[in-house]
Amino acid sequence: MANSSNGKDAPLPVKSRDEALSWARQLTEHLAQVAGIQINDEHADPVFTSCVGKNGESAPDDRFTLSYAVHSTVPNARHNDVVHKLRDLLTNEGLKISTYQETAANQPNSIVTARHPESRYVVDVSSTAGDNRMVLGVTTPCLKPPTGPATPTS
Repeated sequence: MANSSNGKDAPLPVKSRDEALSWARQLTEHLAQVAGIQINDEHADPVFTSCVGKNGESAPDDRFTLSYAVHSTVPNARHNDVVHKLRDLLTNEGLKISTYQETAANQPNSIVTARHPESRYVVDVSSTAGDNRMVLGVTTPCLKPPTGPATPTS
């Protein structure tokens, strides 16, 4: 999801909703594989939202962001290991860590959040409110759909 220009006036990355969803799935699968965990066989609910500018403006070209998250059953005692492995992976892949926390296994609240400085996507991996569960999430920056015939969303 590389974007060669930076800044607020940089052209938006072009992706269809299906392409963005496929990319998010691949990324969360990669994160799970590196962490040594399995994504639960639960329905993931991708959330597509319209892009809105700082002053409430919107463009007529169906720009969108995608928030995608999946859950994994992970013993509480492994939460710190998961965020540690993923912090290392994300750092090595050029993302900037914005939040990192390890906690005691009896009160799991481990988290790693990172942002890609060029592509501006965000990865968030954290303990969830339920015991022995973690969530792996990805949020895209504003994406512009390709021009031409619309593609269906899954």
